[in-house]
Amino acid sequence: MKIKTIKQHIDEKNEDFDIRVNDFIKDKQVVQITTNDVISTGNFYMHTLTILYKEGE
Repeated sequence: MKIKTIKQHIDEKNEDFDIRVNDFIKDKQVVQITTNDVISTGNFYMHTLTILYKEGE
């Protein structure tokens, strides 16, 4: 198994982020997707997905 963490760019639309994620997983066997949202002390917001997957067969 492998993992991939994908960060949403600060000015990236949700739809564009979804396209990047879907393009990545289209040929993978996804086991789990975990989300993480962080707001730093400077009010910087970061959204990431960590994908646990197996290579496509």
